[in-house]
Amino acid sequence: MVNSRHIISEAWAFTRQNKRLMWWYAFLPALFTTLISIIYLIYQYFAFKYSALFDDAEQSFLAELAGNIYDFLSVHRGLIVPAILVTALILIIYALLPTLCQGGLIQLIARAREGKEIRVSDGVGLGLVVFLPLFEYNLLIRGFSLFAILTEAAFVLRNLGPGALETLLPFFVLAGLIGFLLTLLFTYSEFFIVLKRSSVLSAMAKSAKLVLLSWQHTFIIGVLMLLIGVRIIINIVAVLIVPTVLFITIGLFAATAIATQIAIVIGILLSIVGLIFASYFTGILNLFSNAVWTFTFLALIENEKAKEFIN
Repeated sequence: MVNSRHIISEAWAFTRQNKRLMWWYAFLPALFTTLISIIYLIYQYFAFKYSALFDDAEQSFLAELAGNIYDFLSVHRGLIVPAILVTALILIIYALLPTLCQGGLIQLIARAREGKEIRVSDGVGLGLVVFLPLFEYNLLIRGFSLFAILTEAAFVLRNLGPGALETLLPFFVLAGLIGFLLTLLFTYSEFFIVLKRSSVLSAMAKSAKLVLLSWQHTFIIGVLMLLIGVRIIINIVAVLIVPTVLFITIGLFAATAIATQIAIVIGILLSIVGLIFASYFTGILNLFSNAVWTFTFLALIENEKAKEFIN
């Protein structure tokens, strides 16, 4: 019998006792993910601002941004190679690091649950072993994620107008429901890939079977994790409100005094602090959620009925 409260309590104790795992395998990927997410949200804001919905701009924001970057690099040719290298490095890290850290983290958590001694450095090798199938799985599920559906809906609204979005809205809603159902069924796919070395399709099939067999426990854990996630998000927003207010205050001060450069420096520093705080809380949630689901998975597959059902 899986005790949901005991698992969550045990996972939280593990999270508090293994801060080094959080810094290396949760904070670092969260830092890059949060940074890219902020850049993406800024892009979406200006893309909508320059769209026909709010402006009669002759060209899209992306085209104007590309033109400005091209003009800047044309004048400062020495920055072309460094800019390309830095951009490529950030994108590569953003694409590969979360999967590598996730694979290593799940295996370290499982080993700790079994009473084995774990070292932070071991996670890199463990993550590399399962990197390719886990990366393939993550690419596969991104197509029907809520983020992907909202991105497509925003693209339709921005480029084709409200009428097109209204026409396609039933399809987006249907896609969202299907995506939610598939996400639920594939809850344990990552753990079959990482801990049982299953292939991607086999892991997805086994996960669906395990979810159907133990849907009550999966549902309860999912709801509890959702509530905890909402609370963490509220804390992140509360933390970010302070630097935001300070940034606005500095902006108003800069508008009334000759202190623009100082305001920019302080604003950048506050933004970096806010990014670190947000990544820290996200890292804690990431380590905690991985511990919860790893412990749940290990507890469920120990059941004899589950072993027969998923094999």
